[in-house]
Amino acid sequence: MKRMRWIGAVGLAATLWAQIGAAAKSRAAEIAIEAAKSAPAFSWESLLWKVVWLEVIAIILLSFLLVRVVIRATGWDPFATWDRDKNNMRLWMLVGLVFFALVLWSAPHYADRYLPEPASLHGVPIDRLLWGIASFTYPAFFIVHLMLFYMIWRYYNGRVRAATYMETHHGLERGALIAISIPVLTIAVAGIYVWSQPVHGQSPEPGQKEIELEVVAEQFQWRARYAGQDGKLGRYHYTLIGGDNVLGIDFTDVKAQDDIIPQLKEIHLPVGALVTIHVRSKDVLHSLYLPHFRTHIYAVPGQKNKVMLVPTITTREMRKKLGDPDFDYELACNQLCGGAHYNMRMKVVVESWEEYEAWLRQQKPAYQPAQPQPVQAELRMQPNQNS
Repeated sequence: MKRMRWIGAVGLAATLWAQIGAAAKSRAAEIAIEAAKSAPAFSWESLLWKVVWLEVIAIILLSFLLVRVVIRATGWDPFATWDRDKNNMRLWMLVGLVFFALVLWSAPHYADRYLPEPASLHGVPIDRLLWGIASFTYPAFFIVHLMLFYMIWRYYNGRVRAATYMETHHGLERGALIAISIPVLTIAVAGIYVWSQPVHGQSPEPGQKEIELEVVAEQFQWRARYAGQDGKLGRYHYTLIGGDNVLGIDFTDVKAQDDIIPQLKEIHLPVGALVTIHVRSKDVLHSLYLPHFRTHIYAVPGQKNKVMLVPTITTREMRKKLGDPDFDYELACNQLCGGAHYNMRMKVVVESWEEYEAWLRQQKPAYQPAQPQPVQAELRMQPNQNS
């Protein structure tokens, strides 16, 4: 019997040794990664970490299997004298404490990855709504989980045998329903009001400038079209797409003949103006996402969507605020649209109305009528009368 126990002890020691070996291998991988970083020609970082994590998972699984084999072979179970219910309770309490610690650590640690400062008029109430919801859901999250772990601690086998059975309690049920319904309805009503603003809830103030443009998505780029001097975008049709007419603009429409497609693939927006953006897609589902402006809408093939915004901070002002002279607003695709999805980016410039007009005057209309060919006079040889 002593011999069999020695076998079990050796098995447990082997498991511990395997885990120590896994930790040592991880440290060796870190050293190798540092060495690989010093050689820019080739990096082993991704491959090494995959190998390390696969080996750690394999060692953990094999450790459990080894313990089971030792128990079956020797009949010696080191966990036989454990109070399983009490230990399970303690383990769950430990899991809860670690979980809360991770939540409290991650909130400030990743604070710099929250949404950036809003740069649109409707972005401010959207952020207020977001933090208002968080101020309710975060405490509720902690309270519910604290109650959950309290119940695990209270009703483990040994302290309280069973909970009190209550068939019904109408007052408690009504109170719980009202307590839950009030914040849910408040969030729903506030959300409908706030989220409707960038879609159809904004109208121009007296004296406010307005512009209209169209953003078209395709694999894997964005294209913009601005309304010309008439301030209206012309018609388009997918059957007209081809050759130089990449957006399918119907140039038989008078309103389309002065529409402008910028030479550079970037969007210019005047600060303080009401901007209406029409969004469509030429191929698959895309998503127009302007994080600084809290603007997001899908670009659906065969469907034309619309979103509105009022920029409030110019690019120059945001660069000063961030202390980053290279900062630019960005239009991104927020929908996985294919293998080169990462290319779906476009620079956005917010500037004064005067700067915007100066930039717009530099652009040429997309419609360029055919120039009449000069008639070449036919040269005729006059006969020489002296001959």
